[in-house]
This record gives sequence, C-alpha cells and structure tokens, in this order.
Amino acid sequence: MSTYLFPHLLCIFIPSYFMQLFINTPCSYFRIMDNFTSLIEFLPGIICSLLYTWQIQDQSLEFRQILITICVILWSLRLGGFLVLRMFVLGPLDTRIDNLIKKYGYIGVILFWLGPHAFWSVICCLPVVLIHTFPIPHIKFSIFDFFGFIIWTCGFFMETLADRNKLNAKLIGKKQYYYLGSLWNYCRNPNHCGEVFCWLGISIISFNLFIYHSVYKYNFWILILIQISPLFTLFAMLFEATLTSEIRNNKRFGNESNYLQYRKQTSILWPISPKIYPSLPKWIRKIIFFELNLYNKGLKTIRE
Repeated sequence: MSTYLFPHLLCIFIPSYFMQLFINTPCSYFRIMDNFTSLIEFLPGIICSLLYTWQIQDQSLEFRQILITICVILWSLRLGGFLVLRMFVLGPLDTRIDNLIKKYGYIGVILFWLGPHAFWSVICCLPVVLIHTFPIPHIKFSIFDFFGFIIWTCGFFMETLADRNKLNAKLIGKKQYYYLGSLWNYCRNPNHCGEVFCWLGISIISFNLFIYHSVYKYNFWILILIQISPLFTLFAMLFEATLTSEIRNNKRFGNESNYLQYRKQTSILWPISPKIYPSLPKWIRKIIFFELNLYNKGLKTIRE
C-alpha cells in the first residue's frame, strides 16, 4: 500500500513544505504569505496528485476522483480568496506569528511550522490521496458519495457565511455584535464547524474504499487513514483555532452581560438551537458539545 501512496503524498507535501519556508522568514514582509496558505499548500498539491493519477491509471479518471478533487479545490480557493481579501482590507501581517516568536523564539516557531504544520495539507488530504491511488471502477456512484457531498456542501456554505458575517462586522466597526447574527446564533464558531464538516464529507466519500474496494475492503488500516483527516481537523479547531477565538472574545466582551448570556445558551462548535442547548444535561454539553473549562479562560467579572 505504501508503495502506491508515497508518490501521491509527495505531490501534496512538497508544495506544503516550501510554503513553510516563506512563512518563517525573519523578514516581516514575507509573513503576509500566511494569508496564501490554503492556495499554495493545498491547490498545487491536490492538482499534482490528480494529474499523476491520470498519467499512471490504466482507465480514465473516475467520477469520484474528480468530485473529491473539485471539493478540495473549491474549499482551497474559497478560503484562500477570503484570507487574501481580509489581508487587503484589515492589514497584511498575521500577528499570531509575532506572538509565537515572543513566546518561543524564532527557532522554536520555525521548528513547529517546518515540523507538524508542514504536514497539515498531507494529513487533511489523506482521503483524497487514497481515492486517487486506489480506484473503484465497479462502483460508479454510491450512498457514501451522496451523503459525503451533502455534508461537504453544508460545511462549505457554513464556513463561507460565517466568515462573511465576521468580516462584515469588522468593516462596519461593530465586531462586538458579529456573534448576534446568522449562523452565530446556533454555535459560537460556525466557521470552524464548517471546516470540520468539509473534511468529514470528503472522508465519507473515501469510505467507499473500506466497503467496496476489491483488495482493501474491510481493511483496518484503510479505515484508520480515512478518519485521520476529520479527526485531525476537529482537534486543530478545538485546541487551536476555537480555543484562541474563545479566549480572545472572553477578554474583549467578558464583562458584558449580553455576551455572557450568549455563551450560556450557545454551543461552542456544533450548531443547535439556543432554546434547546441550555436545557441539555451537563454531561452531554461537555462530551458532545465540548463545553470545557479551558474555554472559560479570560472571562471577566460583570461590572455592577
């Protein structure tokens, strides 16, 4: 299996790794490159992987291989386009890099970005690489293709609308009110939830390998590889993106009663009605909806 997978993984990894070299340059100017991450890390790699498949595969490209590639390309273009737009509107530099440098120094940050972060696109695209590598010609379209694409579509539009809401709130100078509209009424981080759904949908499409592939049917390692992508994305959202967002909002709005009420009745990640969420048992909110104490950091006491 590894012999077939390795060339496809290289197609994904090489653009990703060279991207890190630009991000970590000591020159502040080049830190704007972080805004192009999804365009440069994902887009060239996924296209190279599909072209390599087209060259070595005996039969023509399958519908499933094209579909799953288009999903990643659209996600990459959408996120990359948004980040570039935000860069021009709000400023080019990513201040997170400066904060990391202050905390860990240049060497520590560079080792992190050239180590774990360089594998981000490789890990996320594992289901796509598996579909590229192991075709299933006897199954043209399955229930997994249908439901996977539906979930991906929901995640794509959720992430798009949430990012637009937040950016619009910043542009009109009412950032403190972005959480009172649209998808933000149903969860506190719908953009992060949308990204998890996108990679979950792609993972479900690749589940065809576990069920239908002539060689790897019911193969335990295929099942593990398929699930790594959405689980990794969920972990990254919960303990990096969502955690950072929650702490930042707690510090900004933690002394406002409206914000505290909003936190009390709104899920952290998964969308659910604010009328239902507060009435759920505490153990459900903690285990399924991730209502953990670590997200309370930075809260202030309400002013009398």
